[in-house]
Amino acid sequence: MSFAAPLFLLAALAGAIPVVLHLIHTKKAVAVRFSTLRFLRLSVERTRRRKYLDDVSLLLVRVAALALIAVGLAKPAISGLHVLRGHGASTAVVLVLDNSGSMALVDAGQPRFETARRAAEQVLDALHDGDSAALLLTGGAPAPEHGQLFHTQETVRQALAQCRVSAEKADLAGKLQQARALLAEADALNKEIYVLTDNQALSWQGLKEDAGEAGADVPVVLVNVSRDPAPNVALRNLHVEAPALTAGVPIRVSVEALNTSTVPQQKHLELHVNGSKEAVSPTLNLPPGGAVKHEFRFSVDRGGVHRGEVRLAEEDGSPLDNRLFFGLAVDQQIAVAVVKPRRAEIDYIDDAFYLERALAPAGADGWAVRVTALTPDQLAAESLSRYAVVFCVNLPAPDVPAAERLRDYARAGGHLFWVCGPDVRPEAYNRMNDALDGQLLPATLGEPAAPSGETKGSWHLGFLDRDHPALAPLTEPASLYQSVLVHKRMPLTVPPGSQARVLARLDDGTPLLVERAVGSGSALLLGTGLHVEWTNLPLKPIFLPLLARLTFHLAGMRTDRSGVPAGAPLVVPLGGQEAPTDVEIVRPSGEVLRLHPEDAGSHSFRYADTHDLGIYLVRVGEPQGQKQYVFAVNFDPEESDPAELTSEEVKARFGKRPLMVCDNPEDVAGTIQRLREGKSLWEVFLWAVLAGLVVEAFLANRFGSKPAEAGTTGPSG
Repeated sequence: MSFAAPLFLLAALAGAIPVVLHLIHTKKAVAVRFSTLRFLRLSVERTRRRKYLDDVSLLLVRVAALALIAVGLAKPAISGLHVLRGHGASTAVVLVLDNSGSMALVDAGQPRFETARRAAEQVLDALHDGDSAALLLTGGAPAPEHGQLFHTQETVRQALAQCRVSAEKADLAGKLQQARALLAEADALNKEIYVLTDNQALSWQGLKEDAGEAGADVPVVLVNVSRDPAPNVALRNLHVEAPALTAGVPIRVSVEALNTSTVPQQKHLELHVNGSKEAVSPTLNLPPGGAVKHEFRFSVDRGGVHRGEVRLAEEDGSPLDNRLFFGLAVDQQIAVAVVKPRRAEIDYIDDAFYLERALAPAGADGWAVRVTALTPDQLAAESLSRYAVVFCVNLPAPDVPAAERLRDYARAGGHLFWVCGPDVRPEAYNRMNDALDGQLLPATLGEPAAPSGETKGSWHLGFLDRDHPALAPLTEPASLYQSVLVHKRMPLTVPPGSQARVLARLDDGTPLLVERAVGSGSALLLGTGLHVEWTNLPLKPIFLPLLARLTFHLAGMRTDRSGVPAGAPLVVPLGGQEAPTDVEIVRPSGEVLRLHPEDAGSHSFRYADTHDLGIYLVRVGEPQGQKQYVFAVNFDPEESDPAELTSEEVKARFGKRPLMVCDNPEDVAGTIQRLREGKSLWEVFLWAVLAGLVVEAFLANRFGSKPAEAGTTGPSG
């Protein structure tokens, strides 16, 4: 309890007046002896004791009434946070302003963020000269004015006027810790934290009920700006799919529309590519809390970078979650390298003859794949980053420098496809793979083998992975792949605990095609050759679609980077020893940044300034061998979650830590007054005084109306 006018407490000394008057007017009765009345002595003693109790009760009531008047004049108040504040002392305030994506939602006629900003201005208006303030935002690009205590509120006001809603999530628990650490360094007697938020449940996930952290006794005022949100539809789960990202190949874009409100809504979606509207969806009927998925199809007629987005055609409660971006680095053709040990004089006896024909069919003008044939000697001088897939067909084990270049190529997002043959020596391959920590081959090679037994001349292909996106369309009918025969193979053994995936098996259950992720890329291994002496696969109808679909799938994996939430870093593979000295960033605004990786031997480069939504281009390496990556940074889908915590739930999470909740953001000034001055008890004490006077009048009337007791003249002894 505190007192606005504590000097009036001295008036409580007036409570001694009734005591003094009582002692002055107390008279001692004269004892007169009456021998005939000696038997009344016992009755007189009882009457005297009762009279004494009545006088004491009346005296206490009068003393209490005077004391209550004095305490009431001192203007007592009790703080809702149970904190005894120092009046007239300096105050340090930290404003934790929630600017996460959910704060863009229109609520009670205006965005929640604007309501929170005005509430923050009320806090600054209540400060005096000598007080200090700081502003902490939950997201967005940091500014020099954020996270510092300033003794001039004007600096904080300017920072408050410039801040905007971000598309990122909020961590209010983390910001509270930062605010307490900031106030721990302040020398002000009074310290306060104001959290201005919509109480989204997602934002409070990190709050623990432990009150033992430093600064946990600093009072916190929670200003809840969530009242009556407008109906809103959020776009999420955007996916881009294509057999190959090449010109003319159909591309599918799917997106989900979520109705976060409690009323049904009807909406339309629009597809925009390179600034032009390509398609509009039919009317989507969205039930309360329900979601509807829609798919667009389109294609592009040229290679290069293409920028796309899906938009909500109508306006709704929040503009931030109405757009989702996607970016495509489309090749005019997919560049593929086929590395083979030698060039045969007769084409059809070449180990890679059938592979090259499948990847580049004769007479197929404008085909999506461009094949470059290389020898091991040419491989050493070639820039591998130019190729989406490198096929190594029947090669002797590469030497250490060549093997390291192939490993770095895979780490940086390339895809190695190893094909066995008579020149492959299992022992040398396994030794090469072990020297590079198993990052070149997904399985261990065994010695070449042929079927045993007099009647069995070959194995059948008995299994294709129906869950693999490239192979699934080829699994029905089963006769399409079961007619494939393998006359000679190299047994493949997948190491225990390996992340390798078996894509094809022979009818005896042994793996024939194995895939494993390597860094940002992958390595595949086929346990047989592609010559008719080893298998009839090149002669079967499944061969061309099998090779084409695998190539398209691997090439597509390199460019599908559409799901980066705002604030998350862009991770660009560099490839270890091939790490470049220059990285060029093109931001959504068109601004071009040239950066230098700090660690030239690192396998990846991270770019963290992704607070703006849109398409980011990352170009790696020198212009002649430059590799380009496309990233789409979008609104964090979790910010569309309408779930909120009630004030009681937040209080329960705060535990013993002092917390005051303001559910009316327009009356933050009143909350500040209650915090600093406490809740006035003036009315309570006035009622207590009135009740005391009534009791005093009742007792005085009751005791004064009694007839004089016989005990005024004492009995004789």
